[in-house]
Amino acid sequence: MARRALPALLALIALLADLSNDHGVALAFLLAAIPAAFALMLDCYGDALEARCGGIRPLVAAGGLVLLVLSAALRSPAVVGGVPRLAVSAVVLAFLLYAGALLAALLPSRPLVRITAPKDAGEPVT
Repeated sequence: MARRALPALLALIALLADLSNDHGVALAFLLAAIPAAFALMLDCYGDALEARCGGIRPLVAAGGLVLLVLSAALRSPAVVGGVPRLAVSAVVLAFLLYAGALLAALLPSRPLVRITAPKDAGEPVT
């Protein structure tokens, strides 16, 4: 479960650092979140291959990874004049994706409904 929570936690810390105008710390936490998000994406993809989940969870994990990489790339030291709004928005969207996936993993899943054929009581057993 810690693997699923780590990218969301690091994205949240980066967002809080952005809100306190400490963009260097935010970049450091984003760079730490990228390998954690990649490990989560591979874990979700493995679960999908083993039919333990649907195809949505790997796509959400991949989308969060793309948003984290986009935000880190937009914060490059070559950018002069502060952090673009798109970089902060990408962190917010990545955090929302990971938080939603984490909440979905914590909620109990619905049981599968199995339909069985009724047994005929009138036929003799041979």
